[in-house]
Amino acid sequence: MYHAKQIGRNTFQFFTSRMNVEANQRLHAEFNIKQGFEQNQFINHYQPVVDSVTGKAKGAELLMRWQRKDKLIMPDEFISIAEEIALIIPMTEAAIRRGLADLKEWRKQRDGLFLFVNLAAIHFSKDSLVPFLQDIIKEFDLPANALKLEVTESTLIKEPHKVIERMHALTKLGVSLALDDFGTGYSSLNYLKQLPLDVLKIDRSFISGIGVDSADEAIVEATLVLANNLCMNCIAEGFETKEQLAYLAEIKCYAIQGYLYSKPVDAKTIMQYLIDDTVDITI
Repeated sequence: MYHAKQIGRNTFQFFTSRMNVEANQRLHAEFNIKQGFEQNQFINHYQPVVDSVTGKAKGAELLMRWQRKDKLIMPDEFISIAEEIALIIPMTEAAIRRGLADLKEWRKQRDGLFLFVNLAAIHFSKDSLVPFLQDIIKEFDLPANALKLEVTESTLIKEPHKVIERMHALTKLGVSLALDDFGTGYSSLNYLKQLPLDVLKIDRSFISGIGVDSADEAIVEATLVLANNLCMNCIAEGFETKEQLAYLAEIKCYAIQGYLYSKPVDAKTIMQYLIDDTVDITI
């Protein structure tokens, strides 16, 4: 039954011994994730968002990691399961709490820093989302716009009207909203007129084509023009070369993140970057 559901529902599957093995593996994975959450094994890493002209960090994106014994597990191994068993909401809320605590400390060193946090689609079905964020922002005594929430285009597929309504409530609260992986999803450009967005994040697949594929460069430039005309900011994700950096600075895409500056690191490393103020990628 579960196998039939996984491949699209409204179908059937004959039992095989392999299904039993997969079911046991799945149950084992679910148990480990639940246990990991209860034992506070999930931690935050952060990737800086950088000014392409000054080479200095303007903020960071929160990326969850699973520290299981001596192994650091990446999100693609646990996020989808956490979403399916409805654990992603308390996991994300705990991550936001850790993130705002870290942001509070970083802003003592460099005022004005912000934090991006990814939200799964299921968050927008919960009435508790806005009150939770309102309370936690107040708890840490931070301006609401220091928190920037990322949504993907796929979030809009189910119940788009509810998602849009929730996004407007978040904007009214003062939280900034970003559309992640722009250009790779399924939504109509018409959504850009309806959504109260502050930021478009250009997907790394287009950034990697800079200097290689003129079509990718055209898409990056068109996205930047679109964002400017809609009074939004743009962030280019996944830049890894000096050539990409120079191109993005030239076309006035001022906010970027990628490995050329820093891979995702822990909160102490971010603080050390701010204290040293030596990480410089200016061209």
